[in-house]
Amino acid sequence: MKTKLLALFLIITLNSTWAQQPNDSIVLRNVKIMAGGGAVVYAGSMVALNQLWFKDCPWVGFHTINDNSDWLQMDKFGHATTAYHINLLGNESLRLIGLDAKQSALYSGAFSLLYMTSIELMDAGYEGWGFSWGDMAADLGGTTLYTVQQLLWDEQRISLKYSFHPTEYAQYNPNDLGDNLMSHALKDYNGITIWASFNVKEILLGTENNFPEWITLDFGYGAKGMIAPQPTNDFERVRQFYLSPGIDLAKLPIENRYLKALLRALSFIKLPTPALEYNVNDKFVWHWLYF
Repeated sequence: MKTKLLALFLIITLNSTWAQQPNDSIVLRNVKIMAGGGAVVYAGSMVALNQLWFKDCPWVGFHTINDNSDWLQMDKFGHATTAYHINLLGNESLRLIGLDAKQSALYSGAFSLLYMTSIELMDAGYEGWGFSWGDMAADLGGTTLYTVQQLLWDEQRISLKYSFHPTEYAQYNPNDLGDNLMSHALKDYNGITIWASFNVKEILLGTENNFPEWITLDFGYGAKGMIAPQPTNDFERVRQFYLSPGIDLAKLPIENRYLKALLRALSFIKLPTPALEYNVNDKFVWHWLYF
């Protein structure tokens, strides 16, 4: 998940630039420009990720690993979320340059899957890493969730989001969990929560009402006590489940198309709101403001 979250941040930066370009050219010309820019970002980010994550890892050739039990599956939820939002960012960019809904959904889905698969294949060659079918399944799941909704409704009624808060656990294994706040946000699974955000109006109430369409009902999954991929004797590993109201940044009533596009690019963030947590040790825990 660590490489995937970093890749997502790289894509968001580029997408924000695309989103601010005027849409006053022929669609074909825009597509060519987008394709060229996408190719540059794809190649550049692959090189950057390779240098950041694998420069000290020996190359051992293609091999597979079974890491489905690692990190209480937090990394798999992260894979799905990253694939979902790379798909979203690609779709928004393609719509801005003039492609129709179906074309944008299919092309962005293909790019998301290509991008995530490329990272998995990169993982496959280095010692300490490897190609994971569990990761690929999560990548496919996140991509499919976005693409299917776009094809069915031309909108997202269920979205995936991310939130983070610092924890005490990173200090015990900074190599795996990070040694500063930015790396903690990418690596420390104890502080990461992945959310499935349901649009209340579209799913529960129907479209024929005045309920704000930007209010969501969010179900979160997190875990704590993890200082290594597999259990250690240091801390008890505990799954955490959350229920929380939420805000869909992409559906706030904002008229400015560029600000709206930027909010869509940032919609992977779950804004802090009250939350009810359940875990097997503490049972129900109330958070007045949960990050």
